[in-house]
Amino acid sequence: MSSLGLLVLAACSGTGLEQAENVSPQGTAYDRELYDGYLTLARNEYEEGDYGDSDRFASRAIDAAAGGGVEPEAIEARRLPADKTAELASARQRLVAAQAAGSAARKPQETVDAQIAFDCWMQEQEENRQPGDIAGCREEFLTALASIEEQPTVAAAPPPPTPEPLPGPYTVLFEFDKSDLTVDARTALADVVEAAQKAGYQTINVSGYTDLMGSDLYNEVLSEQRANEVINFLVESGIEKEKIVGAGYGKADPVVAVQEPEIRNRRVEIKLER
Repeated sequence: MSSLGLLVLAACSGTGLEQAENVSPQGTAYDRELYDGYLTLARNEYEEGDYGDSDRFASRAIDAAAGGGVEPEAIEARRLPADKTAELASARQRLVAAQAAGSAARKPQETVDAQIAFDCWMQEQEENRQPGDIAGCREEFLTALASIEEQPTVAAAPPPPTPEPLPGPYTVLFEFDKSDLTVDARTALADVVEAAQKAGYQTINVSGYTDLMGSDLYNEVLSEQRANEVINFLVESGIEKEKIVGAGYGKADPVVAVQEPEIRNRRVEIKLER
């Protein structure tokens, strides 16, 4: 309460309400809501003939209107029953903690409601004559307090997007005992180059194979030649050589296990990998 408010209210008990009603709130929107709440308490007490408490609430309304940062009434400001002091002290501590955590910014109306109901509870508990009024103010306080004590929900970070699958794998075929690229092979490799330029790959794996005829050594060399032909085409088409891994595997891993010429085995497989 401001010193000016104390002097004025002390001069004539019961006149505080009129003074409070005539002030122009200057504080924040929160302060103005607090002013309205205390003004309501002052009017209620005035109508009941409790001019002392009416003046008391009117003074707090005036301080709120001035943006005075009015806090919940202090426990020692009231002559409370000994068996009720601990509960009210705990309630005030929770309210002040919620306000310190930013409840006025998150839930301004509920924070105002909690403070007004707390001061109402304090006043009614000091009088200790109207159990219904005490219970009503206490219940209003606890309801508002529960709301402002709720922690804001923090949305979980969305999972990282699943990367689009890389295109491929691609296969180019070769003529019997040849490593030259056919027209069809060049067309297929042009598709590989176009896909690679659009895809977020890290490595292009090039694997050469032969059919099952001939010696292992001969076919291993032939498969390496086929892989190198593909690598040369990719590099000449703009693919970074450092990102290409190539090898020849000869007769390993045949598509069709037959001891005769088989074009499906005479191949190079190209895979884009992350």
